[in-house]
Amino acid sequence: MRRTAMGNYLNERGCDFEVGEMLGGCNQCEECSFPPTSSPISFFPSNSCADDEKYFKLSLKTDDYGDETSWRITSPTNGNVVSGNGYLSNREYTKRHCIPSDACTFEIFDSFGDGLCCSHGQGSYKVWVDNVEKGMGGAFESSASVSLCATAPTTAPTLNPTPSPTLPPTTAPTLMPTFNPTTCLTVKINILTDNYPGETEWNI
Repeated sequence: MRRTAMGNYLNERGCDFEVGEMLGGCNQCEECSFPPTSSPISFFPSNSCADDEKYFKLSLKTDDYGDETSWRITSPTNGNVVSGNGYLSNREYTKRHCIPSDACTFEIFDSFGDGLCCSHGQGSYKVWVDNVEKGMGGAFESSASVSLCATAPTTAPTLNPTPSPTLPPTTAPTLMPTFNPTTCLTVKINILTDNYPGETEWNI
């Protein structure tokens, strides 16, 4: 169970004790109490970043347990380039930074694992890069992330052309050789017929 140091102190001492000349505990005078104020927002023009940097802005509203919230920005070449933590509860913060152009990942964390919303308050976050909103949220568990770099368009894969089927070459028909006529031969046939010579025939 989460308990603040002040809650522990009041449980031990009760409400009826004095702190100097004014009442402490549960009986503080109204004129001695001040409503919580948001952290001051300093002017930070987006065009003040170098050519190899980009302008980052974070709007953060903490929940009932602000000290559980932290965040960071990382890049592949510089690692952790900027981060924040140690926030008060139920406060609004605005953070502005110039970050490297290749710083592409913003991550926000909640150490208890219940995010910024909505079990214990209505916390939220919103991030911009060069005045373009990149992401927002509040309802997560241990962490959430936002891409700070433009996503390159997805190029359709180039398909290799399908080769036309190769037909086997057509073989010319093989012609039978033409033989030159040979010299005529003289054939002599001797035929001895029977009693019915009309029934006999022959050919070459």
